[in-house]
Amino acid sequence: MTAPEVPVSPLVTLASGYGDAQMRRWCQALFAFDAQIAGIVLQAREAMLAQIRLQWWHDVIAQPAASRPSANPVLAALLPLEAEGLDLAGALGGVIRGWEAALDREDPDAVAEFARGRGQLLAAFAPIEQGADAADLQRIGEAWALWDMVRFHRRTEALDAAVRGIDTQALAHVWLPRRLRPLSIIGRAVQLDIAQGPMDRPWGSPGVFARLVWHGLSGC
Repeated sequence: MTAPEVPVSPLVTLASGYGDAQMRRWCQALFAFDAQIAGIVLQAREAMLAQIRLQWWHDVIAQPAASRPSANPVLAALLPLEAEGLDLAGALGGVIRGWEAALDREDPDAVAEFARGRGQLLAAFAPIEQGADAADLQRIGEAWALWDMVRFHRRTEALDAAVRGIDTQALAHVWLPRRLRPLSIIGRAVQLDIAQGPMDRPWGSPGVFARLVWHGLSGC
């Protein structure tokens, strides 16, 4: 299956390279799904129109595979993941709800709901490795959801406050099985960046990339 033509962040591209073929396929499909849903919210001129489009995605992922639009590349890329254990509606419905909450990025409660919902994207990888702790995946997912939004998409006082509230020490001590190393790299990138202070500086210094590459190779 060819990866869908939906852009994902350079961090995701870097991290996915440290996974096996199955992990790379899951990264391409799931992060493309997130990018597709993100585009609906971040490009919305009217919240109601965005909600209508989000509801379409809710409805579609709840349908049997044979009833979904076969020409949609994001849906097509998700299809083999279902055969490998992904519960499409159960795993990704929360991601859609999280992005719907992000239509109100000024409200702290909505921001918290966004983090919980979008964070489920990383928890969706659990079928790849049965030894993975779902709580650890969710912890990394929520931190990444907030950090990625602030770093690359939108900043508000509520979002900045939520990023400042991330427990970087707890994040640094999360351990994931080797097969989920790409997700571990994402967690380490978030932890290292937040620990350096406010987001008013460029991301991705040579030193940070060197530490991420080492983590990808060694897990340390």
